[in-house]
Amino acid sequence: MDKGEKKLKLKSSSNMTAAILLVLVLLVFATLLSERHYFRWDLTSTDEHSLSDKTIQVLKNVKTPVTIKAFVRAGFQEAEDAKRLLSAYRYKAPTITYELIDPEKNPAITRRYNVKSINTFVLEGFNRSQTIKIADEEHVTNALIRLIESNIQKVYWLTGHGERPFKGTGPESLGMMHDTLGKENYEFLELNLTQKDIPPDTSLVIVAAPVKQLFPAEITSLRKYLNRGGRVMLFLEPFYDGGLQAFLKSYGILITDDIIVDKMSRVMGGDYLLPMVANYGNHEITRDFRLTSLFEMARSVQPADEPNENTTVIALAFTSPNSWSETDRQSLDTGRVQFDKNDRQGPISLAAIAEIEPPVKKVSTEKDSKDSKKNEADNINGKGKLVVFGDVDFASNKRLKLAGNEDFITNTINYIVGRGNLITIKKKHKPVEPLVLTQAHARLAFWIPVVIMPLLVLVSGIVIWYRRRSR
Repeated sequence: MDKGEKKLKLKSSSNMTAAILLVLVLLVFATLLSERHYFRWDLTSTDEHSLSDKTIQVLKNVKTPVTIKAFVRAGFQEAEDAKRLLSAYRYKAPTITYELIDPEKNPAITRRYNVKSINTFVLEGFNRSQTIKIADEEHVTNALIRLIESNIQKVYWLTGHGERPFKGTGPESLGMMHDTLGKENYEFLELNLTQKDIPPDTSLVIVAAPVKQLFPAEITSLRKYLNRGGRVMLFLEPFYDGGLQAFLKSYGILITDDIIVDKMSRVMGGDYLLPMVANYGNHEITRDFRLTSLFEMARSVQPADEPNENTTVIALAFTSPNSWSETDRQSLDTGRVQFDKNDRQGPISLAAIAEIEPPVKKVSTEKDSKDSKKNEADNINGKGKLVVFGDVDFASNKRLKLAGNEDFITNTINYIVGRGNLITIKKKHKPVEPLVLTQAHARLAFWIPVVIMPLLVLVSGIVIWYRRRSR
């Protein structure tokens, strides 16, 4: 090989080496650039890998670091879904980071975050935390909203009549409900209406199963608070109404001295005084709510037959058609209950909400002004909300975490305190595109894979075998 050929070969090798190095440099540069400037394209027809406009609007307010810990099983579809969802949040908000944690491989951290079930997300940020058990965009975004919120909703817990406590670990206590809502910017405070009136900063008053009757002055305080736009949640137990029967009737809610018997509960392995609720009323609280709620020794709570002026009452939860309202306490004591003509056949309403609207203002006279001052407690000048449950045990430590009880309570409280910023995101579904074949297409679909292709393979095999044999 002469010098010219060697020089040409060396030059060619140098050019090749330079080209390889240039490609490697470009790849490294592209990798570094992608780390700083990450781009995503969603090419699906339903935008299933993209966040909704509502979520993107919320993410614009996430200016401080937020960490999302997803407790999912590695290698399962839930882990892939969590990664796809959370990476979309990370892409739109760089201050959000996420981590996938397998509960089986990391029991210590799982216990530290008190995670009881797989597919649980824990969000931490703004010096607060939120835990969600439904890992979809709607629940993650609402948890972010609750983290961002700085205002505290003050909930006053009525005391002095033997009500259930909102603190404690006993089965009858509502401590778990208090702990759950405490993580969602609710602050619980005790309130004794014999000592002071309802404070102006109250977001909600809870009356949890009073054993003794409220004094008339206390009922008047509740009425004034409701009529000026307040919110009251009332839990009642069978045969104990706290002296509130007439108060509730004035807002279009009827309660009866009864207890609900549901023979279907015994079929499902429970007691006949454990009614199950799978049917819900048509209301914002129960919209798209598909979880079963489990009550214990509940009484009926139903809208009045004749609606009250300025008040709209809607039943929220219904027992099965096989249940009934039992009023014979003696048969209950002996354990020999039986449906008779004095009982009401199910479905029976176990919860109801009354929404109060102020009347249309009219030109007032001097007489009207005097009557207004005289009946100040009856004057409606705000949009109040009153929710009544015919049971308190379904919200107690013993049963709150069962089935849909916790979600039912949380939905109700979020609605009545006016948390309208919590959003609803329509679920994305892949459209089903049916494959319609004509008769000719059907013939082709049969002949090509079933007859022609196997025949070609057979003929090819015979030809190859014959040629080899001829040699």
